[in-house]
Amino acid sequence: MKNVLSKIMFLLTLSFALSSCASVGSFISDANIISIDQEKSLGVDMSSAISSEMKIVGGGSSNTLVQTLGSQLVQALPNQSFDYKFFVVEDNSPNAFTIPGGSIYVHTGLLTMASENEVAGVMAHEIGHAYERHPTKSLTRAYGLSYLSGLVLQGNQNQVKDIAVQIAQGSILSKYSRSDEYEADEIGYMLLQKADRPSDGLTNFLRKLQALEGGSSSPGFLSTHPPTPDRIKKLEALETSKG
Repeated sequence: MKNVLSKIMFLLTLSFALSSCASVGSFISDANIISIDQEKSLGVDMSSAISSEMKIVGGGSSNTLVQTLGSQLVQALPNQSFDYKFFVVEDNSPNAFTIPGGSIYVHTGLLTMASENEVAGVMAHEIGHAYERHPTKSLTRAYGLSYLSGLVLQGNQNQVKDIAVQIAQGSILSKYSRSDEYEADEIGYMLLQKADRPSDGLTNFLRKLQALEGGSSSPGFLSTHPPTPDRIKKLEALETSKG
């Protein structure tokens, strides 16, 4: 009965959103039609799919570091809608990604390239995405309300797996808006401060990325983010204002 009521409320919310917006396009840019409980359920399914597609690195010093940093940063959040989980995945690119429901994946390439404080900065940024529920907003922009409503209500596992793989590959997270990225940067900065960690971790990592841009080794995911110099300037401004 509870599940039926949840679906009815979801459809009512969707109907209201579509009928009350003068521009569906502008609504979708910041829409999130998925409830917290639905996002948690979707995240469990996606996490399972990612585990079958990517090599999860269990144990070892890298995993210990990620778990320790994750715990410190999550404790600095003002509230926790999700049971945040952290994983190390084998991938040479210096990146990390977040799926719906608060699971965050850190690439081995990031752990190789970045210092501990820089890894903390990137993880804080990803927690910012999860905290503001950017992954499900991104899914709404990427697939549209109609497709996403079918995915949530019907729970098609093949579709869920396809989307999870695309998130891991970065092709869906290109749907993060620039405001999403800036917001995650700012939240990440605040989390570093509240966790009593050096607040310049993310800024220093972005400086490393900036040095790679334009060369043959430039990470491909940078093309979907706001210009790195702009992000650095905004973080430096935060540092000055909070200093």
